[in-house]
Amino acid sequence: MAAAAYPAEPADLFVHLYDSLADDVFQGWTATHWYAEEGVRREANEIAETVLEHGVLDPAETARIIAARGDLGAFTILLGLDTALAHASPYAPYHDAPALSGVLVNYLTEGRMNGPGTTGALLPRCAFPGRPRGARAKAEFFGVHRVPQAQWERIDHTVLPAVNDPHFSRDEPVTVGCAPVLETFDDVDIRFEERDGLTVYRLRPMDSSGIRSRIKAIVRRLDESGAQLAVMPEASLSDALLEHWKEVAFDSAGRDRDRRPLRFLLLGSGPLGRDDPPPNRAVLLDRWTGQELLVQDKLSGFTLDAGQMRLWRLPDAPAAGTAVEYARRGTRIRVLDSSLGRLAVLICEDLGRSTGWERELEACGVSHLLVPIFSKPILEHRWEDQGSERQVMTLGSWVTVSNSLAIGAAIPDDDLPGPRYTCLVSGPQRLDRDAYVTERQFGVARTGGELGRLPTSELPRVFPGAAYDVWHPHWRDPAQVTRP
Repeated sequence: MAAAAYPAEPADLFVHLYDSLADDVFQGWTATHWYAEEGVRREANEIAETVLEHGVLDPAETARIIAARGDLGAFTILLGLDTALAHASPYAPYHDAPALSGVLVNYLTEGRMNGPGTTGALLPRCAFPGRPRGARAKAEFFGVHRVPQAQWERIDHTVLPAVNDPHFSRDEPVTVGCAPVLETFDDVDIRFEERDGLTVYRLRPMDSSGIRSRIKAIVRRLDESGAQLAVMPEASLSDALLEHWKEVAFDSAGRDRDRRPLRFLLLGSGPLGRDDPPPNRAVLLDRWTGQELLVQDKLSGFTLDAGQMRLWRLPDAPAAGTAVEYARRGTRIRVLDSSLGRLAVLICEDLGRSTGWERELEACGVSHLLVPIFSKPILEHRWEDQGSERQVMTLGSWVTVSNSLAIGAAIPDDDLPGPRYTCLVSGPQRLDRDAYVTERQFGVARTGGELGRLPTSELPRVFPGAAYDVWHPHWRDPAQVTRP
């Protein structure tokens, strides 16, 4: 191929070569064999040094390497570009690469490292699958995520401006506060009705003085606990309560990060807006500014069966048949990049029905999933635990599930034996990914205004999204030029 066909800019060139390199190279052992060759690593390091010094790779040099070595040459260039691009990633352990400042600026302003001459997106990696590393899939060789155009079109991706970023340290845990908000069915407006031949149900929180006082207590306890991230459950949000949350959170915010470090506050979900049916919508709030950072509509509707309605003791529920959630389903997936990592929200049923979002979130490498639910109490080894572990293994994400007390308060212990929990935080237990192990933190709150605490009385925690050279040995070869 002529040199003119190859872009000089490293992110654009990576996209071009990645897309053109046949999947067959990665489906067998060919790429694994190449990756282990000392000569490949050495030449990749030389390419990385060139790009780090000049900010580009001469298209004539690209053409020469590929003409001489074919797919192996393209793979070698990709490794070199990947090493260089790690120096333009806010999630990687390297800094001070002035020649690549344009790549970083493009990511921060446009939401992707590649330019307008290429399709889809190239994003910096900040998570790695939680299963043991072995023979790698194509994407796992590299410290960037290539998001194809088909997936990119379904994603609304935003990079949080530095002026609004909490600036979490990649090596320090982030404390998570989950409050049930809803204590009993007295806190929830549950209605069943007939629509178009179906029995449907509606859920919304009561807008009572008790709920409003509880919200103030929750914010106060979040501050007292030192929580930095908070997640409220499904069915705890309405238009009026959204404004109340904003007012209480902003009015009580302090600029002393040591005393009041809470910044990200996921306000459960609920029916927002005037559409009929309304979306079941979650809102991620910046506590300091009151800004809505991310808004996510539930993607999958839920259907209650007769057994669930009986077990849950839902008021005025039909004695037989099913009831369908009356909500407008979302079609877009919102993703937010910040120093916490790459964050997305799944609402209850969405966690278990992954066909509507999993390809997109895997393609862009989400590091944190926030999951508000309205369900029976969280139990070990049940759907919340299983769904969370699946995403830890598949995505390498930290998953935070937050539930209310309302349904559990109606179910006798004999009908649902075993320890009951109001929140669950799961994530990769080992940085080097050498075993099938998931860290599972189950928390309990006894009232709607308390925070779910571990058996140690501590709050759960997650780690910020980041990329590590233990996942990408080609980044740290002795011959490689790295910046401090």
